[in-house]
Parts: sequence; structure tokens; C-alpha cells
Amino acid sequence: MREIQRALGVSFNSIRYNTEKLTQSGEIDCEKGSGYSRFYPLGMSDRDKQLYSFSRNKTTFKILVELSNEFLLTNKELAARTGLAKSTVSEHIHQLLSASLVRLTLSDEGNFKVELQDRERVKTLIDGIVGQQDIQNDLVQNFVDLWDF
Repeated sequence: MREIQRALGVSFNSIRYNTEKLTQSGEIDCEKGSGYSRFYPLGMSDRDKQLYSFSRNKTTFKILVELSNEFLLTNKELAARTGLAKSTVSEHIHQLLSASLVRLTLSDEGNFKVELQDRERVKTLIDGIVGQQDIQNDLVQNFVDLWDF
């Protein structure tokens, strides 16, 4: 909501009031968590919402991008490609495992490799996000377009 507030230059209370009205009237879908609200277009699947939610974290997004570009990667390979510590990669992989977005497979060499569950769908969504100049401004602009002054 703060991003929308900055883009429109109106009060936070006005944003909160109008997003609640848009949600109640069925024009947008809102999910509230601890300390945040996320807005989605109507009809977006829960799986896609989950993926977009994960993509908001820069570290997880880096990992998803690498996995969308390569079929199977070890933790070590992901760490090298993303420039992240192996422990950081491992932590985010466990979150993605819990969300059933990735799975682990055992390679012939005895190493665990990570792969995306629905690679083509995830790749399509990730490519769409990567193709945008500024993800946050685009999301805010979509909301601004919904808002009819």
C-alpha cells in the first residue's frame, strides 16, 4: 500500500479505504499478512500468487531465476551463480520446498539437485517479471489503472 501511496501522492488512509472498497466490490483480490497487504488481479491462481509472493524477496527471486534457466542445480551451483552463501541458498530452497515450488532429486554422483516443480509455468511467470523495467512501479501502475478518479 505504501508503494501505491507514493505513486498517487495521497494519504495512506485514503489508499487503505479505497483498496478495501475495491476488494469488497470484487475488483481486486487482497491478501493480508503480518505487516503487509498484497493485491492481485481477480482470477489469479493460488499457486501464481504464491510464486509472485516469493518473487518479492530478492534472494528467493535470484534462486528462482537461476532454476528457471537451468534444469537441475546443486546448492553449490546455485550459490556460485547467485553469489549467495550456501547456507542462504539452503534456507530459501527449504522455503520453496515447503511451498512445493521445487523438488530435490539425487544425481548419479550422489548429490542432491534442485529443480522447479512446474518449470514451464514458473519460467513463464519469472520471464514476465524479469522483462519488466521496474516490477514495483508496474504493479502500482496496474492498481492506479484500476482506480477510477
